[in-house]
Amino acid sequence: MKSMKLDFAAVLLELAKRGGINRSVEISSAKLGEELGISQQTAARKLKKAEEMGYIAREITKSGQKIRITEKGKNMLKELYHELSLIFKERAILTLCGNVFSGLKEGSYYMSIDEYKKQFEEKLGFTPYPGTLNIKIKNEEDLKRRQELEKLPGIKINGFVKHNRSFGAVRCFKAKLGEISGAVIMPERSHHAINTVEFISDVKVRDKLKLKDGDEICLRIEI
Repeated sequence: MKSMKLDFAAVLLELAKRGGINRSVEISSAKLGEELGISQQTAARKLKKAEEMGYIAREITKSGQKIRITEKGKNMLKELYHELSLIFKERAILTLCGNVFSGLKEGSYYMSIDEYKKQFEEKLGFTPYPGTLNIKIKNEEDLKRRQELEKLPGIKINGFVKHNRSFGAVRCFKAKLGEISGAVIMPERSHHAINTVEFISDVKVRDKLKLKDGDEICLRIEI
C-alpha cells in the first residue's frame, strides 16, 4: 500500500503545485506526462487509477479536463510531508504533565486487536502492552500544548471493519515517560475529554514505575 501511495505522490504534487489543493486545475495527460517525464499513456493511467482510489476528482470539459485533489488526496500528501519532515529536521519535543487516573479499561481491549497491533508494530516499532496509561492534565499551559498536539498529523494507524463493526483510526506520537519509550495515542473516537492523554508502551507502565492514581508524571513527546 505504501508503494502504491508513492506511485501517486508525484501526480498529486504536480497538481498541488498548480493549485489543485484549493481548486480544480486544467491539465492534459500529455502535459502531466511531460512534467513527470513519463508518456501520455502512463500519465493517463495514473490519473485514472488516482481517481478510482479517491485521491482526485475529475471533470471532463470541451477543452480537456479539470482535476482537483480530494480530502483523501490531501491527507496522503500531509502524511508524506510529515514523514519527510521527520527525516530532514531535528524533531521537536513537547512536554506534557498531568496526573495518573484509572480509565474505563477499554485500552486493554483495543490494544489486543490484531489489526491495531500489527500497525503499531510496523509504524511504532513495538508491540504494545494491552492497556493504556491515562493522564489527566490540569495545568493551563499543559492544556494549551495538548490542544496544539491535536492539530498535528502524527503517525496514522488506519481504521478498519471487523465482524461488521467499524474501528476508528488512531493518531500516534512517539513519546517517553522517564526512560520508558512508547507513544501517545489519540483515537479518532474517544470517550476521553481534551484534558486527557493516553500513553502506551511494550511494558505495563503502572507496575514498572509503581504508579498509582494521582501521581504526577511528565511525558516527552516527539512532534
